[in-house]
Amino acid sequence: MDIDIEQCRENDKIKEIISGSGLPIKYIKLLLRLSDGIYINGVNYNVKIEDNIVSVILISSKPENRTGVFRTGALTNIFYRVREIEKEHEEIKTETRASGNLIELRIHLQ
Repeated sequence: MDIDIEQCRENDKIKEIISGSGLPIKYIKLLLRLSDGIYINGVNYNVKIEDNIVSVILISSKPENRTGVFRTGALTNIFYRVREIEKEHEEIKTETRASGNLIELRIHLQ
C-alpha cells in the first residue's frame, strides 16, 4: 500500500474514502467514529477498504511525525475504541499486525 503522507494529515480525505466505500451505513458510521478517534488522538494514519476488510494503517503520532513513533496514550485510546466496536458488534472481527514501523488494524466486516 502506498502511503500518502499528505492524505494522512487530512482527516477529511480519509472520511471521503470511508463514506464512498459502498459499505452499509452502519459500518460507515462506525468507521467514521473510529477515524475521528484516531485523529483526535493525534495519530497519522491511512485507510484502505477492499471487499469487507478495512485496513487502518497507523503511521506515527503527532507532532513528532516520525514513522513508527507513537505516544502510548494515543495507542491505548485507539485500541480501546477498536475493542469496544468488536464487543458491541459480534459480526466484526479485528486483528492487529506490526510490519516494519507501521501498525495495521484489520477490521473484518461480515
